[in-house]
Amino acid sequence: MASKIKLLLILIPIIIFIILKPGIQVTSNDQVTAGTTYLPIISYDLTGWIGPYGGTIIAIANDPTNPQIVYAGSFGSGVFKSQDGGRSWTSVNRGLSNLYIYSLAIDPQHPATIYAGTYRGQVYKTVDGGYSWTWSGNGMQQDAVVYSIAVDPYTPDNLYAATRGDSTDGHAPWNGVVYRSWDGGYSWAPSLINVGGVNVQDWAYCVTVNINGHNQIYAATHEHGPFRSDDFGKTWFSIDSGINDLSARAIIFNPQPEFATTLYLGVWHFDSVYKSTNNGALWDLANDGKPYVKVYSMMIDPLSTETVYIASFSHGILKTTSGADDWQYAGLLTNEIYSIAVNPILSNNLLAGTSGDGIYRSADSSNNWQHSNTGINNAMVTAQVHPPSNARKIYISVYGAGVYQTDDRGQTWQEFNSGLTDKWVHNLVLNPGNPNQLYALTDTGGLFRNDLNSNMGWVEAGSGLPLTALHVPAYPADHPFATAEMQEYAFTPQAPDTETQETTTGLLTMTYAPSNPLVAYLGTNGQGVQKSTDGGMSWQAAGLTGNAIYSITVDPQDPDLLYAATNYPGSMKVSPDGGTNWNDAALPLDFYTLAASPYESGVVYAGTGAGIYLYQSGTFTLLGLSNKTVTAIAIDPYRANVIYAGTTSGAYYSINSGQSWNPVSSQLNGITIQSINFDSSAPNLVYFATTTHGIFLVTLYL
Repeated sequence: MASKIKLLLILIPIIIFIILKPGIQVTSNDQVTAGTTYLPIISYDLTGWIGPYGGTIIAIANDPTNPQIVYAGSFGSGVFKSQDGGRSWTSVNRGLSNLYIYSLAIDPQHPATIYAGTYRGQVYKTVDGGYSWTWSGNGMQQDAVVYSIAVDPYTPDNLYAATRGDSTDGHAPWNGVVYRSWDGGYSWAPSLINVGGVNVQDWAYCVTVNINGHNQIYAATHEHGPFRSDDFGKTWFSIDSGINDLSARAIIFNPQPEFATTLYLGVWHFDSVYKSTNNGALWDLANDGKPYVKVYSMMIDPLSTETVYIASFSHGILKTTSGADDWQYAGLLTNEIYSIAVNPILSNNLLAGTSGDGIYRSADSSNNWQHSNTGINNAMVTAQVHPPSNARKIYISVYGAGVYQTDDRGQTWQEFNSGLTDKWVHNLVLNPGNPNQLYALTDTGGLFRNDLNSNMGWVEAGSGLPLTALHVPAYPADHPFATAEMQEYAFTPQAPDTETQETTTGLLTMTYAPSNPLVAYLGTNGQGVQKSTDGGMSWQAAGLTGNAIYSITVDPQDPDLLYAATNYPGSMKVSPDGGTNWNDAALPLDFYTLAASPYESGVVYAGTGAGIYLYQSGTFTLLGLSNKTVTAIAIDPYRANVIYAGTTSGAYYSINSGQSWNPVSSQLNGITIQSINFDSSAPNLVYFATTTHGIFLVTLYL
């Protein structure tokens, strides 16, 4: 990625003119009008991903025969493979048409055979170590979310998969089904159904085969605790005796024959961990006084089976070395952990997959952790800031990983999180009245400020912002920016939390008035708009209370004329008086992003679920991309007629004020764009922040 930028610096002096002669059309979804001449149009193929590495890693699977081979399933970028024990990674996605991976399972007898369970895409299979994949979900319900896959270690053509289907209204029945396959995944049939009754149809998060007796299958269900089958999944029965919290997430067993009846159950809501020594006939609470821990998954050390690890969404990694008699915190406390993997041959080597912060590696049984993301292009970049004083400097926010900075246009990246207590950052904003003042908008931690020339790190800022005791996901499941956990939230309502305390309402978007840098507006997740008249130091309510505000833009000449896109479909909101009053600008579509023209007062571009619209004098006019969901809009700061639009399926540009559109690059096809920014010294460098692949840099001479 870095070499392309260096090459650009060499080629900039070279001027190549490509003249589109009358009568020639540019091929795209929206073609340039025939007979139009544009001079000059110059295009270099100096495009590429510039990082940073990382992202959401839900599943990790170790090759049982080779300690150097590991697979990681990402949410949005498919499967990655490591051949050096997790130190570096390579994408292995050929044939994998669904890149949202929820589970991985390896055939222990044929470790080149791997199964990948996806989010709403059933199962894929590879028989060559991930180099090619084929769909293997015949017989499964459409759009199945595959949370777990288990391979029978003795008869590996026997498989089990824990799935959930679509709910018709966001409530039960959930269409949960545990499937089994007798032919290596080529066909599937229901094994466990209707858990909780036909009106509930609860689902299982985890399914596993007892290595000491492969006729015995276990399933951990979302609201009804653990189940067991003693006949290869033909019949099932509940094994919840002694369990008070039935929100089961993970179930694992001791693989040593002398402890063949020992099981551990991890739960989500209250009690953390239960233990059974009789195949689940009776369970005992085994959390040893630890606080409420949201268990997502668990793993046992196969070489030292008294050692058990918890991957949690509340307290990072937890560990016991005494069979659950005494749990200790084992690092990564500020992370939400999806998966913990113990190398089956070198069990001191651990890998942890996080929500947004990539993979961490430990070589000493969790005493120390380091990032291990080289090669994993899966970061969800929510915002970019390009300081005008330094063209090579970029600050970005990565959801779940905090803030990163680069001093060389993305050739290298460094964490920039000192003092930042909430790494789930939705936006970064530079104060135009004080370019050394950077603000970060977080999910629950509130507003942070970094005085870039002080070396003091991030400090809490923004007095007067509203508080809440109930954390609600920033976006609904169908929003283009919804993360894996946001999509799951509708199916896992928030439970009472003994540690609940008021936190700042989630902060989603912030912008300054171009004509008055003391005036700023901030959009919250459920508390409407907030306004500052002192450059962002203090805030007060400015209307639309009860709304989530996805985007705000301010007129270039009038600091009191502002526009807001909310979570309520059908209208854009307009305030002529700085948020005192709001009016509807009706259009029966979902609004995702707004951008006021910097060149003309009263002109706004709106990104919707059905294209990009121009709003002027109270009227909406469709500009194009009507078959696209538009998630980002940027007007070129150097050329008023050039507009860029990011969508859920790539990026487009227009050189004639939106009359026609051309794709930016095929490398962005199928990828959701979150923001678009420009280089302060090189007007032809454009940066596209994506939800699943980090930042894409493209050079366009228009």
